[in-house]
Amino acid sequence: MVSEVSLLEPMSQAAAEPVAVLLISFDTTEQTLRCIESLRAQTRPPAWIGVLDNAPDRGNLRSAFVKLAPFLYSELRLFESDVNLGFAAGCNALLKHYLSVAFCRHFLLLNNDAVALPHLLERLTDVILQDPAAGMAGARMHKLNTPDQVDTLGVALYASLMPADRHDIHDRYLGPTGGCALITRECALALEKSVGYIFDERFFCYCEDTDVVLRANLLGYRPAFVDEVLALHEGQASSGGSDSEFIVYHGLRNSIWMVAKSIPSRLLWKYGFLFMIAHLMSFARYTISGRAGLALKAYRDAFRGLPGIINERRLVKEAAKVSVLAIDEKICRSFYRRGYMSSFIRRPFSLWAARQPD
Repeated sequence: MVSEVSLLEPMSQAAAEPVAVLLISFDTTEQTLRCIESLRAQTRPPAWIGVLDNAPDRGNLRSAFVKLAPFLYSELRLFESDVNLGFAAGCNALLKHYLSVAFCRHFLLLNNDAVALPHLLERLTDVILQDPAAGMAGARMHKLNTPDQVDTLGVALYASLMPADRHDIHDRYLGPTGGCALITRECALALEKSVGYIFDERFFCYCEDTDVVLRANLLGYRPAFVDEVLALHEGQASSGGSDSEFIVYHGLRNSIWMVAKSIPSRLLWKYGFLFMIAHLMSFARYTISGRAGLALKAYRDAFRGLPGIINERRLVKEAAKVSVLAIDEKICRSFYRRGYMSSFIRRPFSLWAARQPD
């Protein structure tokens, strides 16, 4: 159950944009407060800032939240969930609340371990206003501790049908990551109408943003990208790092569900063999590093959930407004992002070595 526990009223909304900034927090109070504070410097302030604290007994966000100084132009609300809903269901809960506010026109999803730079909302809302058919927009996110290094340039979908953070500006852009994405009200409602939800809550987190931007593309939206650093990202503050069992499990399982639900059949025939190769390589990698059991669990649960996922293919297909060719043009022609093969060779053995007793 999600409940609202606190409200800091704005002093004025005269300068605020009809944008709600949505943050999901899980046992990361320090990062969440840092993110909230970074929103004070926005050149175009949001009208609302909504924060969902997942499983709040794990942190002290509530007590810290009520001590925050009021925002001049933004209404700040804290919501709490009795359990950890994950990113997908957490976003849906906040989106549902702010969709009920008739004059809220845009929603900015922002990772709670990110720091918003002052022009973030201004740049993203401007690009959306220039092209309403974009439906959603993203920008450069660089690393918080090394701001000259790319963290993500949005979501890319490769010829293996495996999604990843886009690190090369020349790779084709599918849409923004869930960590920094402005979504219009119209796009959010269209996504919900097509299959009954915006984010697929079965995904919990990881690949749920690829599922959303792929479905948005199928609905005819052309996500925009601002080639400017507008946020800095700490990364994996609540999930344990890129090699955690949590990320491995959800990444493998959800990549299969995303493809089974939303990739058109003609593209499955075209790229399906590469998709199978990618998963065979992933299984080999996790076997070498001593995590074959974890990978098998992910595949077992992926196939158990496939009947329900496949049942929604018809809904996705019926709602689609673009040709298969238009989606194919969004798929990168390389097997996976640059540097993957060298990492594939080196990383499993370094993980295996780290697990060995001294």
